[in-house]
Amino acid sequence: SSPPCRIVEQTSSVGASGSPLASSRRSLCFVNSCSMSHQCTPLNVDSPSQPTVIRDSRPDIAAWPTPPNAQNRNSHQETCDEPTKLINMIKVAAASTGAPRGRETELKKKIQTLEDTVAEYERQKYNVMGTFSEYRERVAERERKLEAEYSSKIIALSEEVLGAKKDFEARMKSFQALQDKFEREKEQALEKLRQEHQKEIQLLEQRFSESQLLNLEQKYMIEIQRLEEERKSLKAEKERLGETFEMKLRRAQSLYETELTAAKMLYSKELEALRDHEEALKDELLARQDEFHDRLQELQHQSKRSREELATCKNEVTALEKRLQAKEAELLAISKELEEARNETNDSLRKLSKVESELQQTKQQYREQEEELQRKSNLLNIVETAKSKLEAVIRDLQTEVKALKNKVEFLEKERANLQSQSESQTQLQNSQVHALEAVLESVTKEKESTKKHYEGLLDKERQQAEEREYAMKKEFSAKLNELEEQYNVLKEQLEQNAQRDKEELQ
Repeated sequence: SSPPCRIVEQTSSVGASGSPLASSRRSLCFVNSCSMSHQCTPLNVDSPSQPTVIRDSRPDIAAWPTPPNAQNRNSHQETCDEPTKLINMIKVAAASTGAPRGRETELKKKIQTLEDTVAEYERQKYNVMGTFSEYRERVAERERKLEAEYSSKIIALSEEVLGAKKDFEARMKSFQALQDKFEREKEQALEKLRQEHQKEIQLLEQRFSESQLLNLEQKYMIEIQRLEEERKSLKAEKERLGETFEMKLRRAQSLYETELTAAKMLYSKELEALRDHEEALKDELLARQDEFHDRLQELQHQSKRSREELATCKNEVTALEKRLQAKEAELLAISKELEEARNETNDSLRKLSKVESELQQTKQQYREQEEELQRKSNLLNIVETAKSKLEAVIRDLQTEVKALKNKVEFLEKERANLQSQSESQTQLQNSQVHALEAVLESVTKEKESTKKHYEGLLDKERQQAEEREYAMKKEFSAKLNELEEQYNVLKEQLEQNAQRDKEELQ
């Protein structure tokens, strides 16, 4: 199954204040696999220039796929099915024609090349869209991260300023409470002293005379002056503490205003840098969009050229169908000639099988003659054994003759009496020896003559067999040469026709 075609779309927006917003819209369209009859084959286009790969240090964040859009899926499926239908039509046309094997291989190679081109186009389109979507996702994710980072920094600074303000207000409240408490205690002490003083004056008026009262009055006047001086000193202390508090308050307010101004300047600088970075990212994104748009247009032009080439191939296939239909008659005639050549070859093979059967019969006769010769050789062996036995008998007789000669020498004295008997015995023995020698000589001559006769017959049969075999081989080689010449002529005609068709197609 071919990989699904994916279309990725992502947009990022900028708020009214100029800060990048984290909102983005993504949609991934996965086109289902095509049917078995029209599969969505990935398109490959061998483009001369590959897209420039720009390395980015931003983190790669994969987009979460959303449900595919039905309209985009249908349109993209129709785009994928259009070249696939043309390729399937070319395949059906190439399979239905009875073209030669070379032409069929050439058409299959051309179809495979076109399929690879279309698949490469689809793969590059898929890669470009995926790279573009990943880049847009990385840009949006980086903007979201920068916005979150600067928002967290601003929130932290605001929290620090609010904490300092709350601390300052708490200290001011505590100082005001201490000041009020000190005032109340001072008033209470003065009131208490006045009351005690009035009571003492009344008691003294009752107890002493006027002179004493005057002395006491002077004494108490001195005490009152002392208390008044103490009151003045306390008042001066209060004023001094108020001035110190006001000075510290002004110092804290100036420090707070300085820190707030520095924080505002830092935030404005960071915000300005963020806006500059956002503008740079937008410019880079626009440049990438233009580049990807040009790349997509180039791929679309290449796809259009591929479709035009498919159309021309379709026209060539139709022309080839007509031409192949015209060649079918020639192929039928050639097949008839090949059938006749096969019949002649079968006749030659039958003749060859007949000759081989005759050769087998001749070999059988040779084997029978060899068996006959073997029997005769066995007979000769028997005769030779008999000859050896006779030779042994002759040797025994010769020994007996020697013994008899010895006996003759021993019996010379009795020779006169036994001379007639010894001569007759000697003649009988000599006649037996001569008879055996004659039989042996006749048997030897018969053996040699029989051997020569059968050797002559064997040589004659071998010569005749060699002549017949040579004649059959000569006839068979002539038939084979004739069939080979016919085959070479047919092969040259077919090659010339195929070459002529190829030249006409080119």
